[in-house]
Amino acid sequence: MKRSYSETTRALVICNGDVLSKAKIAPLLREKPFIICADGGANKARLLGIRPNAIIGDLDSISLRTRKHFSRVETIHIASQESTDLEKALDFLLKLLIPSATVVGATGGRPDHSLANLSILKKYHKRIRLLFSDPFCDIRIIDSEIVFEAIVGSVISLMPLDRCEGVQTTGLKYPLNNESLELGEREGMSNVVISSPVQITVKKGCLLLFVVKSQ
Repeated sequence: MKRSYSETTRALVICNGDVLSKAKIAPLLREKPFIICADGGANKARLLGIRPNAIIGDLDSISLRTRKHFSRVETIHIASQESTDLEKALDFLLKLLIPSATVVGATGGRPDHSLANLSILKKYHKRIRLLFSDPFCDIRIIDSEIVFEAIVGSVISLMPLDRCEGVQTTGLKYPLNNESLELGEREGMSNVVISSPVQITVKKGCLLLFVVKSQ
């Protein structure tokens, strides 16, 4: 593989969880991203007819059939268990200086894997702009302020990863005004967009923003 991707502005990371349908993933492919599969994500890519630029991980989940199918794709075996396959993929993108990525297949299946990947979203979001996208939600981190366009009537949830203080929202049916959210105490589930753009501010802490997709 020619390592000439430093000018690429976006990557697509395919993991081994619940991935998008062909129709839903097509707009991401039109951006011509650098495509990297985290281990068993290569199985998902093969089924979707997507050819990755690289496959990386400890390679304990990729099938023999997929290995043969992608025999000409650069495959990087990293046996270390000190990092997950998703972390290995993100570290690779950082080396290529790619500034942003959409991650599909990071949720679904084993809930411990999903929680670990959401933790990775927090761990890496300051170094690379990350959006997690699954069949149900788009997920990103808020640790200061975000303003985004949203469909009126759509549902969003705010889940605190730690104690979040000074949370303020505009454009939502149930507004928060300099309030606190904390797991086990108070979460921001199933709010409704009443005007766009939506603005969400947090003074301290990290929130997970879930934008629920229409089914």
